[in-house]
Amino acid sequence: MTQSLTSTPALDPRTLRDAFGAFPSGVVAVAASVKGQLTGIAASSFTSVSIDPPLVSFSISTTSSTWPLLREADHLGISVLADHHDAVCRQLAGPREERFAGLPFRVTGNGSVLLDEAVATYDCSVHQEVVAGDHLIVLLEVHEVGGGDGEHPLVFHRSGFAKLHRDDLDPARLDGRINGAEVDRGRESADSGEHESKEDAA
Repeated sequence: MTQSLTSTPALDPRTLRDAFGAFPSGVVAVAASVKGQLTGIAASSFTSVSIDPPLVSFSISTTSSTWPLLREADHLGISVLADHHDAVCRQLAGPREERFAGLPFRVTGNGSVLLDEAVATYDCSVHQEVVAGDHLIVLLEVHEVGGGDGEHPLVFHRSGFAKLHRDDLDPARLDGRINGAEVDRGRESADSGEHESKEDAA
């Protein structure tokens, strides 16, 4: 059942920002070569959305001056920043003309810009844009994925950077459901298919 929104007292923007910042995330570079010009941003709102079809998303402010340029690209590169990329993230958040100065990256044949030392990379195209208040939710269709030289991701938390620490955690993979789906559903399907193929071959 869909409920209509009722008026509530206005939330203090600073308090709301602090509450949002309590949730840690990774950071990605969203970048492309647009008409021969390197264009990109840093985004902490990246998330996986769907396996079939393969979709990911990120959010960007409606006041962004870079997105109108970046969205003109046929393909966008997504690079998951590694835990030594704190300076890279600061650079990508700085002046547009200096964002790629000195960074190791490659430009694919379709114009995606991918950082060499990323944890993972995605070659994408814009699937849909959804206006959500003062931001746009950008849905991206994933065409190709790849790995990078980075091992662990950079963590963004309370407007600063951190690293993953797992020393006191159970290293076993989660056996259960996240977001309403089995965590290793795809892995189990692949393993099952491989097992069946070996049996058929035998």
